[in-house]
Amino acid sequence: MVRLTSEYDEQRRGFEAGSLDEFTVEQALEYRHRGTADGRLALWREEHVRALLLEWLPRNVTVLPEEIEEHDAPGAVATLVEFLAASGLLDVRSDDPARLREVAELLRQAHAEAMEDPRFMRPAKFWMLTAARSGVDVRDERALGRFIADVRTGRVEYDEAALAKVMGNQFLGGLLGAGPDGHSLLEGRTLPLSVVDLGDEEALREAAAGVDILGQLAEVARWLGKEGRPLTKTGRLKTADALELACHLGTDRGLGAAAGPLKHLAGDGFDHIRRADQLPYLRLLVEWAREARLVRAYRGRLVAVAGARTVREDPLALAARALTALPALRDSLLIGPVWDVPSRLHPRFDLLLTDLLAALYGMPAGTPWPMLWRTVRAGHLDDDRWPGEGEDTYSPAELRVVLDLLVRTGVIAFERGPVDPSVLDGLRSLAAEDGSTGPAALLGADDPDGAAHLRELLRSCEGDDVELLRLTPLGTYAVRELLTSLGRSAPALGDLRTADATTLLATLFDEYDDQHTRTELAGWIEAAGGWDTARPALADALKRVRLHARRNGLLRMLVAELPDGYGPDLLRHLRTDPELAPSALFVGQEQAAEATLLADKATEHGPDGMEDMDDREYALAATESLLLMRELDGETGLLDAVGHTRADAETLTTMLRVAQTSGHPDISGLERLAAIDVAALRARSSHLGRLRADAARKRKSGSARKKGKRRKRR
Repeated sequence: MVRLTSEYDEQRRGFEAGSLDEFTVEQALEYRHRGTADGRLALWREEHVRALLLEWLPRNVTVLPEEIEEHDAPGAVATLVEFLAASGLLDVRSDDPARLREVAELLRQAHAEAMEDPRFMRPAKFWMLTAARSGVDVRDERALGRFIADVRTGRVEYDEAALAKVMGNQFLGGLLGAGPDGHSLLEGRTLPLSVVDLGDEEALREAAAGVDILGQLAEVARWLGKEGRPLTKTGRLKTADALELACHLGTDRGLGAAAGPLKHLAGDGFDHIRRADQLPYLRLLVEWAREARLVRAYRGRLVAVAGARTVREDPLALAARALTALPALRDSLLIGPVWDVPSRLHPRFDLLLTDLLAALYGMPAGTPWPMLWRTVRAGHLDDDRWPGEGEDTYSPAELRVVLDLLVRTGVIAFERGPVDPSVLDGLRSLAAEDGSTGPAALLGADDPDGAAHLRELLRSCEGDDVELLRLTPLGTYAVRELLTSLGRSAPALGDLRTADATTLLATLFDEYDDQHTRTELAGWIEAAGGWDTARPALADALKRVRLHARRNGLLRMLVAELPDGYGPDLLRHLRTDPELAPSALFVGQEQAAEATLLADKATEHGPDGMEDMDDREYALAATESLLLMRELDGETGLLDAVGHTRADAETLTTMLRVAQTSGHPDISGLERLAAIDVAALRARSSHLGRLRADAARKRKSGSARKKGKRRKRR
């Protein structure tokens, strides 16, 4: 028999025995889910440990004076990471668990200080700690109420300076953080992105080569030559040089009529030029080349970046670099609108544009422009509106100018036609709800007129002539580069062709849909040298996963998605593996039962060769089922699965006895099954059942009495 690693046994026993701060572990997982952009629970790096200990826990957890000795957040997060590593769940992109424990210990004192720091307190936490330090039992509502009354009458001493900081932060919206210059270490959660097929790179490169604006950006660097051109004290090209470059690039052919309210982007006039600022479209191109790191200022001159030569000569790389730089160009794009009114798009332009492109990324059908604008406005602009202010008609026109620039960059395409039925069905569902939560809120449906806005949006998206946006294949490639430069996961087919089997399985299971999983597996097997090489690598990866639910889930995915009949072959092969046989038998039985149900009749042979299982294999599969139920639902879950009668209890006792002689490799799991007292478990379950029934009867009788009183009053 194969015994699980002693490290995993010790970690799991520690969790089950309650020897660590479970609440802190829950908060750590909550932080990774809500306080980070990717939300990956199993990916831990030094920056995550730092943000958790120095900001998330201080903001969200109150530790009373008598709980300080029990509060071991550094130990809890280190133990969590070590458990994930021992169980085979830790993301391979994580830092070394030993290093993370060292970092957590180094931050112990800083964490203790942050827990007392007014910067991270809300008023409730401040007064709770003040009450506890004054000897008040904060768990006693009456005592806490008396304390609040004493505060209001001035009979309680408290730190007025600390309270001033707490209230100041409250009005600032919690902008102060533990990072450099007071910036927050926490991030907003971003939505997961679809897996995309990037297509043929040569076709994309050919498409990029035909984009005029990309050629203009590269030409800025070529025009500078080896020596570059001098800059004024304000960092601008001299007027003569600017006019020469504008004529060379043809900046009089700007966006033309498409510039709309941003008239400074319509195109440059070359007559009566006295300052470089009179060439705003040239300014856009030069600043764009700077942000794309094609040119830079050096010793008072504008020079080409030597290391960017390969990017300038590769149209596809240039397209990706240009789009990545575009969100930083809010001044060149948005300053100078009609009426000299600052654009509402300006303050959050970088986030707004990135979110807009992310919303289009991976969409299988065109997105209606009315819906896209509504999403942008609700997410980035509604907070800037004054109460009672009318509908903003100016910002959408400005955004359309930016989108037209993206059209000319080859990133997006406008088309007209009917909206995809799936999009319309989604809008109809949202319009039928109250819209206060979920996707409806992203469309601004949580405002007082939200339902009406959704119905209006739905009407604008019905018909056969709706304006739709979509990313071009070149745009999909470039947007992916933009998103990955911001640290977001943007998976694409082929990414995992050279990955190790452990990374492959974890990524496919957590991030890919069925269709893309099947395609990626086929490519990975081909890159590995064929099935005979891939099969043992997959088996070794499965052995690294110690949790029964996770291992069985991965195996179930492989059986369903492996191409060319490799799934059943993998099951047959794993039946002979001492460590993986229980999982293979259990999943194989599931597959056979599912096939029987789908066929609506009994089959003579199971689809995966499970028809010839012997008694030993049946015992292994049954034991795997018991271990899985205990892992997911605890001991009570085992009893619930078989029933609560005396006969059911006897059946469970027999199953547990069979498990002990099954030869299952999880010896520590068998030890836990052997420790189950079925009689005591049934008695406890029966007692809890009676308590619940009594409570239900009391609620029912109370409700009946209230109804009787109402009838008497009537």
